[in-house]
This record gives sequence, structure tokens and C-alpha cells, in this order.
Amino acid sequence: MRATLKDIAEQLGVSINTVSRALRDMPDIGQETKDLVRETAARLGYRKNLAASRLRTNRSLILGMVVTDISNPVFSGMIKGVEKTCIQTSYTLMLGNSNEDSNEEAAIISNMLDHGVDGIFLVPSMRNADVLTQLEEARVPYVILQRKFTGKAANYVQSSDIKGGYLAAEHLYQLGHRSFLYVSAPMHISSARERFEGFVSYLKEKGLTESAVQIQECDGTRSGSYKVMKKWLKQHSDLKQLNATAILCFSDYVACGVYSAFAKYNLKIPQDISVVGYDNNEYSDMMLPPLTTIDIRPFKVGERASKLLLEQIDNAKTDIKPEPQEIIISPKLVVRESTGVVERGI
Repeated sequence: MRATLKDIAEQLGVSINTVSRALRDMPDIGQETKDLVRETAARLGYRKNLAASRLRTNRSLILGMVVTDISNPVFSGMIKGVEKTCIQTSYTLMLGNSNEDSNEEAAIISNMLDHGVDGIFLVPSMRNADVLTQLEEARVPYVILQRKFTGKAANYVQSSDIKGGYLAAEHLYQLGHRSFLYVSAPMHISSARERFEGFVSYLKEKGLTESAVQIQECDGTRSGSYKVMKKWLKQHSDLKQLNATAILCFSDYVACGVYSAFAKYNLKIPQDISVVGYDNNEYSDMMLPPLTTIDIRPFKVGERASKLLLEQIDNAKTDIKPEPQEIIISPKLVVRESTGVVERGI
């Protein structure tokens, strides 16, 4: 027969409530008691009865999460942050991959709503703000991660892209760079715009203008940035006299394409040009040379978003209707070997 909370309580001589709170890692239960309860639960083969919990709480105990590219290590980091909280709170996570397609995004969300999810995390494709209307009409709590719809009030959790761009510009400027190339994802994506805005804001503080930064827009993939960079390089008759001394890449994925293009033309990083990535994904320190980048702390973004969403779910059961929150995580500059002091003029 399946072990119950009562069985654990009788074994330890404590109340069922104490056992329940210990298994939920509640702060009012001492660590020694928690450890003892968990050991006893494991020994008795206890498994939580989720069906009973759903009936008692009128919740599905399922959360949905929609990202634009599930293969991207940045989103994997966010997922891990969310999963940590899910494990602690007995929630199951349902994942969806939109491939930056607004129609797929809407279909995935519809499917999640049909499954009765208690809330949704969304990294939006930014192609259609109607996705917010879809969520609001369903009256399901949601939190948007890393991207932002201008002028739309919602719960947002993101690493500051403006600060990240600013940090990248500060680092390159201090190395002597004064002419730049920004290899961007599509500029309709808020993070692409804000990284550029942050980059330019620092340069303006130093007396430079926006014209110091060229923009080459790609689709945000490695292959897309490779094609864009090859085209840019072909515009130079002398590859040793490029009209920029440093590149900011929208992401570390984009930086991979940039590296490949430079390798094809036998150009060296950072001797011929310095490169800064963005995200600090798990491959950035394995690139040759290791990539200077901006760490957006994706695990922290996911962890904080999960706490905010659970707060929204709890508030939905009451008359409390708090104002939407915008939570900003501070990014960090990670300096490696892809950036260096300017060795040539323009």
C-alpha cells in the first residue's frame, strides 16, 4: 500500500502538518526535522499524491513555458531557474518552442491553456502583441522574460539589456576603440534595440555620436551572422584596414558566425578586430580565442520569474490585484581574450 503523510507522522511521532510543511521546505520547520522527514519518506517509499493536491487546491500544478529557441543555452539556463522552483513547489513544467513564429507561439499557448496550466512564462517572438490579449482574456497569470513590449503593462523579468550594452561599450572604449560594428538580431526584438541603446549611450557620454556604430542586422542565428559578416568583409578592399576596430554581437551565437567569417578570410581576433558577445552561454569560453561577453545570468532570470509567477497565481485566488512588476537583473561583463587594445587606426 502507498505510504501516506500519516504513516510518516506516526513513525516520527509528529503531526501530519509538520510532515507536510517539512516536505514543502517551509521556513518554520527546522533543518534537522526536514532531513529526518525526508529520510523517513524515502525509506517508506512515500510519493506525493498530486491528484489529491489538485482537487484540494483547484490547481493543475502545471506551469507552461514558451521560448523562441529551446536549443539556445540562454533559454536552457532560464528553464533551469524555473525548474528549481517547480521542484520545490511540486509543479510540473510544460515546455513549448515557438521558433520566433507568432502563429506557432499562439498555438502553443492555446494548447497549454487547454491543459489547464496555472500560469505561463513567455519569451515572446515580438511579432504580435496580441499574444498578451490572448493570455489576458484567458485570465491566466503570466510573466514575460527578457523581452519587452513597449507601452504594454505586464509582469516582466529581464537582465538589463541597456546596462549590458553600456558595459560592452565601456570596456571597448577603455581599450582605445572608437569605431564599432553592431551585428544585431532583427531590431523589432526589444533586446536587440536596448543593447544598441545602451552601447550608444556610453559612447555619447564620451563625446562620440551614434554614427560611430555601424549596424549589420541578421536573423540572430550563427549561419545568418556568418552571411552578414562575409558580405560586410567583401565591402573592404583591404581586409587589414576594416572600417571598425571592434564588434558587439547580439549574442554569443551571433559571435560564432562572426568568428567563422573571420576565419574564412584569415583574419585574427583580437589583433585585426575585437569581438564582444552577449549572454555568456556555455560555449563562449571554449571559442578560440575565448569570447569576452555579457553574462545576463539566465538562471537568476528564470528563478526570479518563477517566484513572481507563483505570487501572481496566489493573488489570483484573492481580491488582491497588484500592479504589474518589472524586475531587472543586473548583467556582468566577462572579459576574456577576444578583446584587446587597438593596434591600428582608421
